[in-house]
Amino acid sequence: MLKSSFLSTYTDSLGFLYVNRSDGNVIKLRPDGSIQTILNTRASYPNEITLDRQGNIWIAETATRRIRKFDSSGKDEGQLSVYGNMAIDKQGNVWVTDGGNSRIQIFDTNGKFLRTIGPLIVDNKPSDAFGNIVIDQDGNMWLAMDDRIAKFDANGTLLLTVGSSGKEDGQFRSIYHLFIDPEGKLWVADSGNNRVQQFDASGKFLQKFELPAPADGENSHIFSINVDRNGNRWIVNGKSLQKFDNKGVLLFRMGAEGTLAGQFKAPKGIAIDDEGNVWVADRDNNRIQKFDAKGNFLLTVGSAGSGIGQFKNPRGLETDKAGNIWVADTDNYRVQVFDPYGKFLFKLDSTAYSSKSDITKDRNGIMYVGSGSAELKKYDIHGNLLQTLLLPGPGENGSGYPDIHSIAVDKDENIWVLSSSTYPGIYKYDRNGKLLFKVGTFGTGIGEFRYPEGMALDQNGNVWVTDTYAARIQKFDSIGKFLEIMNFPNIECQYITFDRSGDFYLSSLYGVLVYSSKPEKSFIKGRVYADENQNCTFDGSDKPLAGISVVAQPGNYYGLSDGNGYYQIVADSGTYTISQAVTKTGNWLVEPICPVTNVSAPVSLASKEDSITHIDFANRAFKVPHLVTYVSSDRRRRCMTNTTVVSYANTGNADATHVKVYIKLPPYVVVKSADRPYTIDKDSNYVFTIDSLKVGQVGKIHTIDSVVCVTKITGLTQCTKTWITPANAYTLPEGTQWDHSDIVLTGKCIENGRVQLVIKNVGQAMADSAEFRIMLDAQLAFRKNYKLAAGDSLVLKVPANGKTVRLEADQRPDHPRKSQTNLTIEGCVASTSDIVSKGFVDVLPQDDAEPEVAIQCMRIVDSYDPNDKLVSPAGTPVDHYTPTNSELKYTIRFQNTGTDYAYKVVVVDTLSENLDIATLQMGAASHTYSLKVSGKGQPILTWTFNNINLPDSTRDQKGSNGFIQFSIKPKTNLPEKMLIENYADIFFDYNDPVRTNTTTNVMYDVPKIINPANQLSDSIIDKVMAAEPDALKGKLSLYPNPTQSQVWIQSVDASVRIEQVKIYNLLGEAQNVSLSSVDSQAVQINMQAKPKGMYLVHIQTNKGTSIQRVVVQ
Repeated sequence: MLKSSFLSTYTDSLGFLYVNRSDGNVIKLRPDGSIQTILNTRASYPNEITLDRQGNIWIAETATRRIRKFDSSGKDEGQLSVYGNMAIDKQGNVWVTDGGNSRIQIFDTNGKFLRTIGPLIVDNKPSDAFGNIVIDQDGNMWLAMDDRIAKFDANGTLLLTVGSSGKEDGQFRSIYHLFIDPEGKLWVADSGNNRVQQFDASGKFLQKFELPAPADGENSHIFSINVDRNGNRWIVNGKSLQKFDNKGVLLFRMGAEGTLAGQFKAPKGIAIDDEGNVWVADRDNNRIQKFDAKGNFLLTVGSAGSGIGQFKNPRGLETDKAGNIWVADTDNYRVQVFDPYGKFLFKLDSTAYSSKSDITKDRNGIMYVGSGSAELKKYDIHGNLLQTLLLPGPGENGSGYPDIHSIAVDKDENIWVLSSSTYPGIYKYDRNGKLLFKVGTFGTGIGEFRYPEGMALDQNGNVWVTDTYAARIQKFDSIGKFLEIMNFPNIECQYITFDRSGDFYLSSLYGVLVYSSKPEKSFIKGRVYADENQNCTFDGSDKPLAGISVVAQPGNYYGLSDGNGYYQIVADSGTYTISQAVTKTGNWLVEPICPVTNVSAPVSLASKEDSITHIDFANRAFKVPHLVTYVSSDRRRRCMTNTTVVSYANTGNADATHVKVYIKLPPYVVVKSADRPYTIDKDSNYVFTIDSLKVGQVGKIHTIDSVVCVTKITGLTQCTKTWITPANAYTLPEGTQWDHSDIVLTGKCIENGRVQLVIKNVGQAMADSAEFRIMLDAQLAFRKNYKLAAGDSLVLKVPANGKTVRLEADQRPDHPRKSQTNLTIEGCVASTSDIVSKGFVDVLPQDDAEPEVAIQCMRIVDSYDPNDKLVSPAGTPVDHYTPTNSELKYTIRFQNTGTDYAYKVVVVDTLSENLDIATLQMGAASHTYSLKVSGKGQPILTWTFNNINLPDSTRDQKGSNGFIQFSIKPKTNLPEKMLIENYADIFFDYNDPVRTNTTTNVMYDVPKIINPANQLSDSIIDKVMAAEPDALKGKLSLYPNPTQSQVWIQSVDASVRIEQVKIYNLLGEAQNVSLSSVDSQAVQINMQAKPKGMYLVHIQTNKGTSIQRVVVQ
C-alpha cells in the first residue's frame, strides 16, 4: 500500500496547479497536466497550500501548528507570524483562522501582523470550530464549521450560514474544503457524503456531484476542490487528483495511493495557479504536489516534520496573485508560503489554533486564513496580518458561529465559510464579517451536510460544497438556494476548486478528480471583402475588409472581420441567416453585391462542434478616400501633465494626399511636447503635416500637455478638438432638396458676463428658414427661426452671468454632413465673485458629427479614481435624458495600481442589446490592441493589450495609465425613455477583473419647451451682418457653379476692379490653385485637381471684399 496522499491544491496566476501531499512534497503541474517539478518542503503534515503574487508557496503545517513560506525551490525560511487555515485577499494579505480564540488574524505578505477580527459569533456564541476558509470577490469570508458553512463580512459580522449535518442537498458530513470559482460560486468538499456541493453567493444550493467509487473498492474522502481558468474541476481525494467536467464526467485522474511522486495518500486541499497548474495537499504524505493541467507530475514540496518546508497534516492551499502557494500546515499550527517552484519563502506561526485550516484569496489578492474556529485572518502576500475577523453565527449574540473548515471569497468580497462539525452549513458574510445568511444543517437531505469538507465558488457565483460522508457535491446559488446534487458513491469528497474555464477539481481519498465545463462550440465562418471584378468570388485582385461586424440571426450572435477579412461567430445549434452590419456610419463607401440583399441564405448548425464555412460577403468599394480622426486624453488634472492621443486613418478605398491633422486645445491646456513635428497657425491651432495617407493606413499623434496651475478652474470642462483635411467628399442622393446653405457658429465671452454668439451662413442663401435655440445650464431659454443670405451672420448677445450657454442651430434639410451644429461656452461672469455653473458642457452632443472632426470634453480635476468609464453625451442632470439620435462615445480608462508591471491587459465590455452594432466605431487608444466582437443577444467587445508592460502607479504614475475609446449609436425606433447602461471589466494579467462604474443614458428627446425661469427676450438679437458691402451686390458673377474644372469670376461693373482672389476650404484652410487673370475684370480659377466639395472664394476688389461659394463635383 502506498504511503502518501493528496491533501490540498492551489492554482497560480499562470495556470500551474500545485498539489500538496502528506509526505511534504509539492508537485507543480503545467496547465496541460504535465509535471513541471517536485518540491520537497520537509513539512510535517502540510495541510493547506497557497501561493502569493511572487510565486512563493505558503503551507499550513499541521504537526507543528505553524505557517511556513517557501520560495519556488521549497526552501528559504520566511518571516514568523501566525498560523491557521488561510486565505489571501485581493490586496495580497493573508487571513489566518485562530479557532481556539474564535478569531481571524490578518498578516501582510511579509508575515507582519496587521489586525484581528473576532470573536466570530455563530448561534449567539463565539465559535471555535473553524475549518477551511475562503474569501469571495466582495471580501467576505466563508468558513467551514463542522457540517455547515458560515459567511462573514470583512469585520467578522456573520452574514449567513449554509448547510447542516446530513446527506440531502445543502447538507454536509465533514466539510473538508471551500473554494470560490471565478464566477463567484462557492464549492464545498462535502467529504462525509463523498460529494461536492455548489452554492451561490447567498448560500443557495445550486448543484452537487458524487465521486465514482475507487477501483480498489475502498472508501475515499473528498478533501479539496478547485477550478482552473478553463472551468475544469480538480478534486483531491485520499489517493489521487481527478479532473471532471461540470456534468460530472471524469476527464482524467492523476496519482494513485502511495508515496511516490504523483501518488497520494489522503489528499486534501487543491489550488490552481494562473497557468493552470494544480497544487494538491498530500496530507498523509505530509507534502504538497504540483501537476500541470493534463495531470502530469511537476514537483513535490515537503516531508513529514516540523522544520522549514516540512508538514504535519497539510490541508488548505491557495495561490496568491504573485503565484506563490500558501499551505495550511495544520498540525504544525502554521501557514507556510512557497514560490511557484516550491522554494520556501516564510511562515506564519501560532500555537493558538485548532487543526482544521483553509486558505483562500479575494480578487484583490488578500489572503484569508481560517483555522477550524470562527476566527479568520487576512494577510497581504508578504504575510503581514491585515485583519482578524471573529465570525458570528445566526443565533442570539452571534451564537451558532461556524468552525471555519473551508473558506471562499466572491467577487464582491463576501466571505463564504463552510462549517463542518458543531453547526454544519454554509455561512455567508460581508467583507467586514457581518453574517448575511446561513444555509444548511446536519443531515443528508437537500441543503444538509454530514461532515462537509470543501467549498468553492464557480464563475457564476454559485457555491459548491463537498459533503464527505454523503459522497456528493451540493451546489447552491449566491443567495443560498439549493440548485443540484452530484453524487459520488463510495468516494468521500474532500476539497474542491475551479479553474478559469469553469472545470472543477475535487479531492477524495481516492485521488483528485477533474470535471470539465468547457462547452462544445459551433462556428459560422466567412470572409468580408471588396470584390474588385465583381465576380462574387474572392481572388487575387480583391481586398479584404477589416472591422465589419457580422451578425447571425436569430440570437443575435456577433463576429468581427479581421485584417484578412475573416470573421468567426460562435453559435448554438440551429438555423440562422447571416448579414454584415454595413451602414453609412463608417462603412458608407461599401455597398453589398453578393448577396445583394446583404443577407445569406439560411444555414444550419446540426449539433455542437458543427461548423459552417465560406459564408462570404462581396462588396463594391467606391474609389475615394475617407478620412477619420479621434481624440482622447487620459485626464485633465490641474497642475499636472496629461497625455492626449489623436488617432487618424484613411478608411476609404483610395489614397489621400496633402493630409494635415489639426489640434485645437482648450484655454487652460498647453502642449509640453509631441512625438511629431508641428507648426502653429494664426488661430493657435497645432498643425501636423501627414502628407499622403494610403488606403487602410492609420496613425497616431501623442502629445504631453498640462493643465495650467491656477486657482478657481477645478470643475471647468475643457474640450479638445481635432480635425483632418482635406475634407471628405459627400455624394448627395437623388431627390435631395439641400439648398447648399451651410451654417457655422462662433462665440466668446464679452463684457458684463455676456456671451456673444454668431450664426453665419458660409454656404449659399437659405431657401427657407431654420430654427436656432439657446440653453442656459441645459434648460431651454430661447428659440427662434432665422434665414440668412449667403455670407450673412446673425449676432446674439446673451446674458450668461456664470451659466453655461449652449447654442444649437439647425441646418437646412438634407445637409450632407449634419442636421444641426452647436456651440457651448462655460464660465462667462461679470466679476470674479460670480458663481460659475459647472458640469453642463457635455450633457448634450458635441459639434463633431463629421467623421473628420472629433471633440472630447473632460472636466478639470485635482484627483480622480482610475479604472472608470465615461460617456459623451452624459445626458441631462438627474434624468440622464439623451437625444435619441445621439452617437454615444465611450472612454474606458485603466490604471495599474498594483505593485508590479502588468504584462497583459484585457478589457471586456458587454454592450446593451439596444445599441446598433452596425454603427460601432473604434476611436483613440493609448496602446496597440486587438479587438474581438462576440456574444449572443448582447455584443461583447474584448480588447487585448498583449505585451503592454504597463508599469505600476508607484513606479510610474503617468505611464501606469491607459484608455480605449469607441462610439456606437442606439437602435432606431426604441421605446421612449429607453435606458442604456454600460460598464466594463478590466483584467490585469491573471488577476480578478476590476469593474468600472456604470454609465447611464436615457434615450429621450426632451420637448422644446422654454423654462420660464431661464427665458430670454428678443433683446438678445444684436444685429444681422451682411456678407459684403452694398457696393458689390450684383457686381460680381461666378460661373459655372457647380463646376468640374474651371471657374470664372467676372466683374459686371467697369468701376469694380478685381485685385486679389484666394480660395479656402470650409475649415478655413488656404488652397493652392492656379489663377489666371485676363484683366482686372475677369479671373479664371483651375479647380480640376481639388477634391469634391464646397470651397470659399474671397474676392478682394477696389470697393471691398466679396465671399462667394463654389461647389466642385
